[in-house]
Amino acid sequence: MSTQRKRPAFRLGCALSESRRNTMDQARPFLLLDPPSTTAFCRRGSLREKDSARNAPFPNIDLILLSGAVREAGFKPVYIDAQLNRLSWTELLDQARDLGIGGVVSLTSSSRVDDELSGLKGLKDGLGGIPCYIVGTIILQREKLRVSRLMADNMWLDGIILNTAEHNLTDLLKTPPDTAVEPLNIAIQRPTRSLIPDVKVRYGDSLRIARPEHGIFKDRRYCFPQSKRGPVTCVQLSFGCPFTCEFCIDNQLYRKMLYRDIDDVVEELVEIDRLGFREVYFKDLTFGLHRSLAVDFLNKLAAKSLKLRWLCTTRIDVASREMLTLMKKAGCYGIEFGVEHSKETTRRRIDKRIADDRIRQVFADCRRLRIETTAFIMLAFEDDTEDDVRNTIRFARELRPKYVSFNVVNALPGTPYEERARREGFLREGSSDFGFATSNIRHRHLTPQKVEALRKEALRSFYFQPSMILGKLLDLRSFFELRKLIRLGLGVASS
Repeated sequence: MSTQRKRPAFRLGCALSESRRNTMDQARPFLLLDPPSTTAFCRRGSLREKDSARNAPFPNIDLILLSGAVREAGFKPVYIDAQLNRLSWTELLDQARDLGIGGVVSLTSSSRVDDELSGLKGLKDGLGGIPCYIVGTIILQREKLRVSRLMADNMWLDGIILNTAEHNLTDLLKTPPDTAVEPLNIAIQRPTRSLIPDVKVRYGDSLRIARPEHGIFKDRRYCFPQSKRGPVTCVQLSFGCPFTCEFCIDNQLYRKMLYRDIDDVVEELVEIDRLGFREVYFKDLTFGLHRSLAVDFLNKLAAKSLKLRWLCTTRIDVASREMLTLMKKAGCYGIEFGVEHSKETTRRRIDKRIADDRIRQVFADCRRLRIETTAFIMLAFEDDTEDDVRNTIRFARELRPKYVSFNVVNALPGTPYEERARREGFLREGSSDFGFATSNIRHRHLTPQKVEALRKEALRSFYFQPSMILGKLLDLRSFFELRKLIRLGLGVASS
């Protein structure tokens, strides 16, 4: 009986997708680009750059979200990951010419933006002056004077998208460049967007985002560090974070929480499943924070009985037993938690007011439900001693997570932690390490060499203990997972 009810909806979905595809095939291609780089690193999201990009690469959520907007504007979205394919700018230009590209929107990174802009200008010129936009980083969103200077120094650039949820790329692409329009709260565009407006969100409305074109991002080389099956893709249900963790910059992009229509996201996941994807990573900063909305979404998703499995990031104080049970029923196999530090006093200072017992309870609940966990750990705050760092490493191991991400503390630009570090005199000159392997702060009790050594000790003590290696080997269920673990193991060994 249930099969008969599902079949018409499945056929309708196929028909709609085919009609949309026929329309796209007649449109001019518009390139969504993860640009070339001389060294492998990661532009996954708006901030982080990690040298492990080739160990666990996955598609960028900003480009995924923008793909639907490109289609709505009347173009055919085309995706090229130049890093994954190890393309030079010259090779990229040759491919773009062959495809007849009519425009490009490219990711950028905070530390390599000058090189990327130089390459993009050559791409634009080589393709006859096509429109060229970039996706700005969170740092650019905060430093509006820097945005103005960047536009002034690059007169060839057509626009900067600072906020992929609220900046309406569809309207931007439909507006002729020389048409005078009122300043829109969507993006920066030349010549009419000389002033940079503050982000103003319509909080009373559900956020509408054109359905992304996940099919163009399907690549079996993509995986998440926790992946068991492929192909994989990313989805986002909510935007923003109301918490004020001192070290975090992600929570500053949106003033308040924004949520997409849950029925639309469920149908997006149905289409992702139909396209043959087997894992999804929810890019929400705190999945399930809006409890009633999350319960409704999870129940509707569970009712679809999809083959998809998914993972997400949330907070310890959001993960009640009831919520975890619903998440498991809806296909969740893994959750990332920010544990940060072993000392409650340190967690309170950085606005993570969560007790040790609560952390232990949530990790135990996940084990009972057979939900794999990843613990995010911050090593070496400015007043940490060697014993503090080792106690934090020990605490992480006691929680028995499946994975641990050990990140050296950095005072990221624009965060309250950077402001305090500068005010109290422990900020070192030089840029932050967005790979979180080294630090840009002065430690009272630790040298930079000792901090680096402690991080390596943390990685090896967790990932190279015999019980951990044996457990992961016994859990293997596919060649996909074996290949991924080998890549990750080589990455950890070289860290």
